[in-house]
Amino acid sequence: MTILNRAERTVISRPYFGAVAEAGAARRFISRCLGAGHPCRDDAVQLAGELISESLRHTIACGDRAGYTIAVSTTPATARVVLSAQSRCPCWTRPALGRGVHLVSQFTPLWGALTTDHGTTVWFEVTRSPREPRHGRPSRSDGGAHTAP
Repeated sequence: MTILNRAERTVISRPYFGAVAEAGAARRFISRCLGAGHPCRDDAVQLAGELISESLRHTIACGDRAGYTIAVSTTPATARVVLSAQSRCPCWTRPALGRGVHLVSQFTPLWGALTTDHGTTVWFEVTRSPREPRHGRPSRSDGGAHTAP
């Protein structure tokens, strides 16, 4: 596990071998990183779980390496989750092809995907003030562009 403390933001990451049984441990890791009182915890855990499942399903179908790293970065009102998979199979990063990326794209406009020679990374960020209700979508000021983390 790696922990970075930056001004106003903490980043914690942990690698996983890619076994299907580890998906629950990865979700619990995200939950612990955010803490019980974080306003984005439940949403971040659910969306990350969907991405992990989709990544593993497509990685196995492509016959590629299944290992991945989860990085969680937090502020009091935001949660950013980055899934960096060893697999270079980019098919799972398109919203039309699977449930995980589709749900992320519908839930938050703050997400992106990048495939390189080293693997595929998908990230998303959920934002909510501690008093903001759980319904509705955050506004987007960048015109809808999706960029890498």
